[in-house]
Amino acid sequence: MSTLLRKTGISLYSGGFMIRFPWTSLLEWYESSWRHDLEWRDYDRDTENLLYRVWLSEIFLQQTQVERVRGYFARVLERFPTLSSLAHTEYDTFFPYYQGMGYYSRARNILRTAKTIEDIYEWVFPREKEKLQKLPGVWEYTSRAILAFGLGEAYLAWDTNLEKVFARYYHGSKVDKLSEGEKEEIEEDFREFCITTRDLRSNPDSEN
Repeated sequence: MSTLLRKTGISLYSGGFMIRFPWTSLLEWYESSWRHDLEWRDYDRDTENLLYRVWLSEIFLQQTQVERVRGYFARVLERFPTLSSLAHTEYDTFFPYYQGMGYYSRARNILRTAKTIEDIYEWVFPREKEKLQKLPGVWEYTSRAILAFGLGEAYLAWDTNLEKVFARYYHGSKVDKLSEGEKEEIEEDFREFCITTRDLRSNPDSEN
């Protein structure tokens, strides 16, 4: 199906029904081809520690390439391994570990967010997208990434690269822009796929 779509650039719908995206094929490609050595993709951790690492990495990755982030991320984590250690740190203590990353408002937002989670949420990261977006430096994409990577929620973290994947599949060109309506339809399809996959894993006999 994807070869046909790349050639013809047909729309999201065919015969009045949405064309389902091949999520399983994408996951299989990820498992075989993508990078699994990123420090912030270590999922064998308790939830709050994982959320801390995912949040910190997503802030670092704003307008900064992965390879540049890795060294800073490791250095900061070694000195500030928990949210608590970060929340109780003054800017002058934290800054030498961040210095060189640029966009220095991020450094102040990191400390402000850590203190906010301590004071308002009692060390527990918010589980709602709207509450996450009220944290300093956390925008739409970042909130979705935290929920997806940190909690396994069925959110698509829309950025330019992700939009290119779906534009190429559905419109035949990665430079085409998806409408907000199309994104909503794709997200609904993704949620249905996640629910089906979760149900099958919890009840494997239902496949037979």
